Amino acid sequence: MTPRQAMLRGAFALGVFSLVTAGSVALTRAVTAERIADHQLAYQHRQLQQVLPATLRDIAVQTVLDGVFELPNPEQLGHREPQHGWYVQRDHQHAVILPVVTRQGYNGEIRLLVGIDQQRRITGVRVTQHQETPGLGDDIERQRSDWITEFNGLSLNSLPPAGWAVRKDGGHFDAFTGATITPRAVVNAVHLALNYVASTAVENELTITFEEATP
Repeated sequence: MTPRQAMLRGAFALGVFSLVTAGSVALTRAVTAERIADHQLAYQHRQLQQVLPATLRDIAVQTVLDGVFELPNPEQLGHREPQHGWYVQRDHQHAVILPVVTRQGYNGEIRLLVGIDQQRRITGVRVTQHQETPGLGDDIERQRSDWITEFNGLSLNSLPPAGWAVRKDGGHFDAFTGATITPRAVVNAVHLALNYVASTAVENELTITFEEATP
């Protein structure tokens, strides 16, 4: 075998190896991305139940998903595209679950689910997606701390307008040591959801949607 033939054979082998490696990486990435998406979806489904009132929390996830409806004026909840919420009813009790997004986080968007009952009280708040700093801003996650439960039971009138802020800004809510931006963003997002429900005509539109969506 001549030196040229050896070089060509080596180049061919390297090319094949590169193609196989690239294909394997692409396949692994595709499979991993699909699994991550499935896990994220399952995680959100669990969160839907967790923001419901305690008396409705045992309702099956599929029943919650069946109550989906299109949100009127989704931009008021921070969305840039059409968005949906969920309506849950049993006997004389009902609740709405609103998805809210804020871009005031330290590292970008924070997405939340906010549960609100027929008395316009918060029944639960959960963060479904964020990029906040581990060990600081991620205390907004329920599995890391109980800070997010401070909203439970509050309505728009439970606090004066200035109270819907972190203590550093003169408000009611604690911040985290070394991290004020993240809790401030979440407080503002939850307050946004309560204002959305209370705003003129929106509740009527939601009620109509509920009646149409409920079997």
